Amino acid sequence: MRIIVQKFGGTSMADEKGRSFVLQKIKKAKELFDGVVVVVSAMGRLHSPYATDTLLSLLGTSRENLSKRELDLLMGTGEIISAVVLSGELQREGIASEAFSGGRAGIITDNNYTGAEVLSVDAVPLRAALREGLVPVVAGFQGRSLEGELATLGRGGSDLTAALLGEALDAEKVEIYTDVDGIM
Repeated sequence: MRIIVQKFGGTSMADEKGRSFVLQKIKKAKELFDGVVVVVSAMGRLHSPYATDTLLSLLGTSRENLSKRELDLLMGTGEIISAVVLSGELQREGIASEAFSGGRAGIITDNNYTGAEVLSVDAVPLRAALREGLVPVVAGFQGRSLEGELATLGRGGSDLTAALLGEALDAEKVEIYTDVDGIM
């Protein structure tokens, strides 16, 4: 099976115009590949309702009282919202899809919350979805800790998610769409 992994950053997901671009890229990939896996970041940047920095700003001074595990629960919701919204838009366009958290997509991390290290990637759930003809839409920036909790991978974690999934799935290609000038 020829697989492509496409990752879309927060500005691509922030509004209808950006998501329209995302939908077109996915449709084109479906014409060229047997399987398409999509990884998404949280929508927008600071002051956008579901951006990671905006979610953190909701805490105000109570942030210092929370554990890193609780911070991860909050920070990981932005990507989950993006995955569900995009999956819904794909389904509206007649493209079978399903939203996945990073943990459900098979990303296993250590327990170092807010900066977890990926220990392994089990591609079985995504391969099963691809065999069913689905486009899995994976919440980037996160995995499942050894304790079974949502754990975030730190800044740039969605790009890392795409690369790791590409490797685990033996993808032919990994495309990262971003508004950042240059790559490291």
